[in-house]
Amino acid sequence: MAARLPLCVFAKPPRPGRAKTRLAASIGDDAACRLATAFINDFIFMASNLSWAYPVLATTEDGMEPSSFPPAAFPSDVHPASVPRWRQPDGDLGAKLEGIVRQGLELAEATICLGADSPGRPAQRLEETRQALSNGYDAVLGPSEDGGYDLMALKRCPPGLLADLPWSQPTTFEATKKRLEEQGLRVAVLSKWWDVDEAMTAVHL
Repeated sequence: MAARLPLCVFAKPPRPGRAKTRLAASIGDDAACRLATAFINDFIFMASNLSWAYPVLATTEDGMEPSSFPPAAFPSDVHPASVPRWRQPDGDLGAKLEGIVRQGLELAEATICLGADSPGRPAQRLEETRQALSNGYDAVLGPSEDGGYDLMALKRCPPGLLADLPWSQPTTFEATKKRLEEQGLRVAVLSKWWDVDEAMTAVHL
């Protein structure tokens, strides 16, 4: 894999009332917004230390301008302002993932997509993903404790690959893995990780 792999974090602009809405119901809009900003900064800091990665913010709308982020103790070349933005296409999460994956595949042999709700994700998790792709796997999934996944990597993405899957359900990971295997993809599975969607899951922070 000669070209740097697109490492795309899916994130909404960190605005009160728009970011982390389920968590905001418990901690308030402003606190949820600050957490969302911190999660994105965590991703950028982690990705900046991976020489093989091409960090991307995959966002749903405008609003990822530098003023959206408070000053951070990062070098200027890894501040959110320096990270490319790719606009997620319309549709459900499957359509959004497919669109971003295909955009990444125009640049490199594989695209890695991450959720923004898993701060503290170890770099080793990304290294294991890259290694699996180098070892002949067509896809990598990183399951999360809630039955979904925090990471998906794909080497190919035919139209409809992720259509009509049960999103945000306890069965999301298993349904996605089954779909990929039915399409002939060799799937590597990482160890479980966690995400922060609601107050009860904030204990991981």
